[in-house]
Amino acid sequence: MNGPAMRWVYVNIAATRIQSYLSRTPDLKGVRGASAWLGDTSCRDSSAAWVAAASGTGDGDVEINAEAGQADGVFPLRFPSCGDATADHRRAAATANAAQTAIRRQLPAVPLAAGWATGSSYVEAYPDGLAAEDALPVSPPVDEIPFLQSCATCRADPAVTDIDLHERQVRVCADCAARYTDRYRQPGLRQATVPVSAETRLLHALDVDETHTARHFDALAALGAADGNRNHVASVYIDGNNLGRLFEAAATSGDTELKARLSEKVSAATRGALIDATRTVWPRPDDRGDQTAVPVIPHLVGGDDVLVSVVADRAWLFTTAYLHSFRGRMQKVTDLPAAATTSASAAIVFAHSKHPFRRSVDLAAELLTRAKREHCGRQPAIAWLDVTRDGDQPVPERRSWTLEHAATLDPAMRALSALPAAARAEWGRLCDPDRPQISAARLRRHGRRLERSDVVEPLLEHGGPAAVAAALSLARWWS
Repeated sequence: MNGPAMRWVYVNIAATRIQSYLSRTPDLKGVRGASAWLGDTSCRDSSAAWVAAASGTGDGDVEINAEAGQADGVFPLRFPSCGDATADHRRAAATANAAQTAIRRQLPAVPLAAGWATGSSYVEAYPDGLAAEDALPVSPPVDEIPFLQSCATCRADPAVTDIDLHERQVRVCADCAARYTDRYRQPGLRQATVPVSAETRLLHALDVDETHTARHFDALAALGAADGNRNHVASVYIDGNNLGRLFEAAATSGDTELKARLSEKVSAATRGALIDATRTVWPRPDDRGDQTAVPVIPHLVGGDDVLVSVVADRAWLFTTAYLHSFRGRMQKVTDLPAAATTSASAAIVFAHSKHPFRRSVDLAAELLTRAKREHCGRQPAIAWLDVTRDGDQPVPERRSWTLEHAATLDPAMRALSALPAAARAEWGRLCDPDRPQISAARLRRHGRRLERSDVVEPLLEHGGPAAVAAALSLARWWS
């Protein structure tokens, strides 16, 4: 007869507000550095330092929790329960503190939260997925200690050291020193000093080396089409739909290993879709001409979350390709709980390469939340904003488009994008969402006069003058 199942204390540590943390430095090198460190720190193959630190809090029996999925910025641990809830809680707090201290030796400013629960399996301990019972404190913001010189790059923390950056000496905080020292493209990757990260994995999947990268946002923007302005990039933020319901169904299925298997398959679908979408916008070598740099730079690939920078005129094609691929890959997962459907939604912010990256990321997060809410997570949806045309705030009357809507509107969008900029501007002057009936009549009359009803009618049927205005903001990026 089998004895009682062994019980474990599961300790989850996770980077919080990770998108904002990645974007706290204004240039691509700093973003890449943080992304590389997070990928290394949460990688199972390079976790010895923080696991060893956590093990020092007890009998040395702390280990990686293999039942949890792997994602950048998530650090799952476990150790055997002693049977005393108070003692388990005390040790879990000490374990989380020790691991966080070790992680912050690499990234001093990363915001971290920790939670713990007890059970005979991870699903039993965390039926609703990753939880945070207790959040451990983060260093105080710089405005609490104003007498210190602020970091010359992020302006978020006090400067503590000098580094050679952009061919000059600058005073930086401890976090930026870790980001920039041996952690950016040149010479870091070439010398193999950069740890495993999302970008490295993508490059390897594409069978290219680290020389096939844009070194800064201006260089990424310059990969645009020759007949474009070549000075815009897009920040694309993608998140899964209905993942909470999926894991909830897994937790109640009676199969204690199902959640772990599904977590691995979601992660595999995310990474596979990223590769598929990148290949869509970066064709075979024979078709690339003299363009050798990959037009996609991933900053975060964790679970079902993706944050990437893409050359602007290929961002829409990249995003739709990703959403199609992710949905198709998840449909092939054979052990999904009954009636579970999983897809992803996305937000795209088009902006000049000099536009603050952090602001673009914040806008993308806000737009993505709206897109998921508008369609209740039932369908893949895309929200977007062209900062140069629309301004630095989401457009109130603009609704996101589902993949199906985008496919239906593709002929009209291609016709609209082929029009000269002056012609599109004339259409824009006729759009007045505050007077939809009058505006629609003017748009239809203008379309008949130019014999271009094929452009305006599908858009008006889709969403009135607001849909026409939305289409005009997207037309120059349509592909």
